[in-house]
Order: sequence, then structure tokens, then C-alpha cells
Amino acid sequence: MKKLRSAPFYFLLFFTLFSFSQNLNFNISKIPDSLKKDANSVIRFENFSLDIQSQRQMTYSVDAAITIYNKLADEFADITIYYNKGTDIKNVKAYVYNASGKEIKKIKKSDFKDFSASGGALYSDNRALYYNYTPIGYPYTIHYTYEVKTSNTAFIPPWFPVDSYRQSVQKSSYTIKCPSDIVLRKSENNFMDYQIKKTEGSEILKYFIQNVPAEDSEPYSPSIRELVPNVKFGVNKFNLEGIDGEANNWSEFGKWYYNNLLKSTFDLPESTKKEIQNLTSVTENPIEKARIVYNYVQDKVRYISIQVGIGGFKPMLASEVDKLSYGDCKALTNYTKTLLDAAGVASNYTLIYGDRTKRDIDNEFLSHQGNHAVLNIPTNTGDLWLECTSQKTPFAEGGDFTDDRNALVISPEGGEIKRTKIYDDKENHQKIIGKYILNNNGAIKAIVNMVCSGIQFDNHIYYEGATSKELDKLYKEFWSNINNITIDAIAIKNNKEEGRFEESIRFSAINYGLISGERMIVPINAFNVFEGVPKRIRNRKLPIVLSRGFYDVDEVEIELPDDYKIEAIAESVEIDSKFGMYKLTIEKVSDKILKYKREILIKSGNYPKEFYDNFRDFLKKIAKNDKSKIVLLKK
Repeated sequence: MKKLRSAPFYFLLFFTLFSFSQNLNFNISKIPDSLKKDANSVIRFENFSLDIQSQRQMTYSVDAAITIYNKLADEFADITIYYNKGTDIKNVKAYVYNASGKEIKKIKKSDFKDFSASGGALYSDNRALYYNYTPIGYPYTIHYTYEVKTSNTAFIPPWFPVDSYRQSVQKSSYTIKCPSDIVLRKSENNFMDYQIKKTEGSEILKYFIQNVPAEDSEPYSPSIRELVPNVKFGVNKFNLEGIDGEANNWSEFGKWYYNNLLKSTFDLPESTKKEIQNLTSVTENPIEKARIVYNYVQDKVRYISIQVGIGGFKPMLASEVDKLSYGDCKALTNYTKTLLDAAGVASNYTLIYGDRTKRDIDNEFLSHQGNHAVLNIPTNTGDLWLECTSQKTPFAEGGDFTDDRNALVISPEGGEIKRTKIYDDKENHQKIIGKYILNNNGAIKAIVNMVCSGIQFDNHIYYEGATSKELDKLYKEFWSNINNITIDAIAIKNNKEEGRFEESIRFSAINYGLISGERMIVPINAFNVFEGVPKRIRNRKLPIVLSRGFYDVDEVEIELPDDYKIEAIAESVEIDSKFGMYKLTIEKVSDKILKYKREILIKSGNYPKEFYDNFRDFLKKIAKNDKSKIVLLKK
């Protein structure tokens, strides 16, 4: 069992399972020792049975149980069932057992909270049943069952028997029944290293797996989804939003989606069309027109967070967004497209997996995928990608939520898989220009000017809008290498026009320099100390994945105290590696002034597990040199 939460783009976006007939003994002594090793949770059984009765009707039943060993796995005990007016939910029950298998709580459907999936009235027909168990001790086991009947047959939940690192599986099965007049497609992945029993008949298909030990996570590991066995499903005939559809490839699906779910939503009041045309009349450049429209949307609308699928699949009318000034990702993407149409700029509604962990829409396998919508703008110099839900994100900068992944671009001509923006390592840039004055007592006064762009922009964007108290805490955490720090002044600016987040901070700290007799020992790098050395691993099992690189440059002036002179100073360092580069140079401008420049480049890439020790050694050298000291002697 896994936490039942909104997973990408499926109608009920969670992985669910159907039951074996068995003696339900939840005593943890029944769990083999091999499954307890490295496990925060153990799936006792999780089984899913789905019956596609027709193009317009399917039913699935769920019966699952999971043992939770510690708070790190509590999330997998949450139960969420999304539904709407086309969904019928029956036989909802859940039970909690203690370590010896004694039932300690019985949960009825009436104990579930029933709330709007949108958190408001925008999608009042889209709701969720939710239950969150608060444990009174560990380990505990939660067992739940329910049945769902739905008219949305487009989205067949996949089979992922293992959902996370440090989770083992006793038994899991997936059974699917499909009538002969509907073609059931399947994509089986990562079966090689697992013993999976597969039974296939004319209209029924079943998978079964058991005794899968937990996989311990390792630093810089791939996503668990890339390692564990899984099956994705698709059908050629389906029903979605009450509309029948049929598609055999991405092009056909995209055309159906455009004609049936998008085309009728492109309405705008004439007054808004004229307003947009007037605003964009100052330029003939389509990219500049798009930038004007994007800024208009950011200033006008408010985003309501609802994943594709949970709030339906068809965007609300553009005229409604124009009137209400809010919407979810579908609505705001569609609204921006409609405004661009009025300005004479071509753009395309796009389905994508939005997550900071990169995840592709499968280019080779047609099934209904994605959990987010963005806007594609084709240009003579390449595609631009607009994140229409953010009021803070710069134009054509999706950041790490949508970067470098396959997305389904939907146009009147059909669907096409395209790759979103790939950030060069050096684009993910942070530059610091600063100065600190060191006093005779070891205290410092510092001023730091910092500019972030690319993916590093995302690391700081949430600072905008934070309270003074929140910012004080954030910067103290940012400079956690400095004790006794006091933030004296903060000025931040989201420079969206240039895609830069600009920060200016003044702070002071006592005892930064350590006085020992006649000497003061001072860490030269105050502003950007690298401490991310991963743990040592003997016999690493998994490859190394550096999903995004970055490039930092620091230029800092140090003013030394009057009563001290330099006794010893760290030498300049330069390190080159297949994983990146590090350079530290220290210049003595005068007896009282030092300047240091520090550069660090970490390259993105995938490397064999055998490279881990070399990679770790590279990071250790960076961390060691970042802690270089200068020694001052009292005059």
C-alpha cells in the first residue's frame, strides 16, 4: 500500500489494490526478517482489481494493508479517494492493528472527511474522502477496502507494487478485465530482476509479486520509479468528461483532446480582446507580445492548486477566468493561450508531469498521462515554455518544476511529444559580491549582494512575500556556518524582466574569528560554504544521478583588524574533475585588505556506481578548501 494521494493525471490518482482471500493475521512476527531489513514500512498485501465493462464504465476494488514502523512512513497510511458526480464509492472501511495484530481502531466511511478537492467553490463537484490516522505507537498496521465505479475510462491506474525506497512488499497483485472490443495496451518495465507471475487470457490479465525486500536509498540515487517493476496501461476507446474518444497514437489523442476538451473554451469578451491588442500593439515581435500577455496574466489572476484530473480535464471557459480572475493550471494555461490568440501569437496547451523530480510522459507508449498544464510557444529559435500558475516566475522560465522532460503538446493538428527547456549547468548561477570587516575581538560586519538565476532562482523565489521574521530565519539558516549571527538589514527584488533574484543583506556576528593567545584564526569563506559531502557507502548498488548542475561565483573583500597582521594564509587551489570544477584564489591587496574569488561548477549527468568514491572525493576536497583559514598574529 502506498499513500493514496493525487498522483499524475489518473482519474483517481493513487495506486490501489485488490484482495487475496487469506487469513488476515497482522502480527508483525508474520513478516519475514528479510522484509524488515532497511524498511520503514512493509506492504502486507496490496491488490487491485479493475473491470472495464464498456467504453463508458469501469469498476475497481481495493483491499490493501501496510505496516508502518516509524514516523518516516506515516504518510503511507493516509487514505484519499477523489470523486465527482460521475463516481460511485462503496464499501469504504479501514482498520488499525497494533504490533501483535490486535484491532485497535475501526474506521467507517462516516469517519472520513469529505471536502472539496479544490479547497473552494471553483470545482464544487470534485471532492475527496480523506482519512489521516494519528498513531499512538509503532509499529502499527492499517488495512482498508473500498470500491469505485466511474464513467471516466480514459485513465487506467498503473501497477507500481513498490512505491518508495525503504519499503518492502509481502504480496501485491493487479488484475484487469477488458472486453474484446476495446484494445488494452500495456507497457511492462523493469521486470528483469524480479520474479513476477503473469497470467494472461483473452479478456483478463493478472500480475502477482511477493517477498520484495526494501531498497535502501543512497545519495544521488535515481527515482525509485526507474528501478522497480511497473506496468502502465492504455485503451484505444475511452470516455472522458462524458465524451467518447478513440486514439491509437499521440497525434490522434492530441487532436481528439483539442477538438473535444479545448476548442470550445477559447472565448473572450470583445473588451478583453481589444485591451490585449492595444497592449501588444507596441511591438511586432511575437516573443515580446507574449511577454506582455504573460505579465498581464500574472498581474490579473490568482492560482488555485488543483492537479489535472482532480479538477476535471476540461479547462473552464476563458471568459470565466477573465471574469473571476482565478483558476487552476488548466484554466490559467488555457486563458493565457486565448489571450495570445487575440494578440496573434500561436501557442499550444501542453500536458506535463510537474514535479521537482523529473518525470517524462512516455514517448513510446500511448496512455493518458501528466498531472499539470503549461503553455508551449513555438518560435524561430526554439520552443518557449510558460508556467502560467506563478505570479513570481519570469517569462519562459519554468524552473525545476517543469524543466528537461517530455511533454505532450496539443494543437489542432494533433499531439506531439517535445522536450521542455534544459538548463545549462552555468545557467543555474549564483553570484555573490560581498565584503566583511573583521574587528580586533573577532566580530565581523558584513554586506552581501547576491544574484540568482536559472534553477537557483527557484531556491530563493519563495523569499518574496515572506515577513521580516521569516526572512530573518531564512538567512540565518542560509548562513548556518556562522554562529551568533544578527541580520541587520534585508532588501530583496524579484527582477522578473531579467530573470534574476537580487538580494542585499547586512549582518554582524560575534566570535567569527577565534582568538587563541596572540593569534586569531579566521575562516576565509564566510558567505557560501559547501557542506554537502554524502556519506561513505561500501559496495554501492545504484548509479549516480546528478539531475541538475549549478555554478557559483563569489568575490569577497576582507578588511583585517588594525591590531593584527597576517601570519599564514591558505594557498590558491584549482580542482578539475569529470564532475565539475573548483577554484579558490586569494589576493593580498595590502597588509589590511584581502580579496578572494571562489568558483564552483557541478555538472549534471548520470554516472556508473563505480564512480561514487571519485565523486565523493571531489566533494570532500571542495568542502575542505571551503573551510580554509587565515591566521592572524597580534602586532
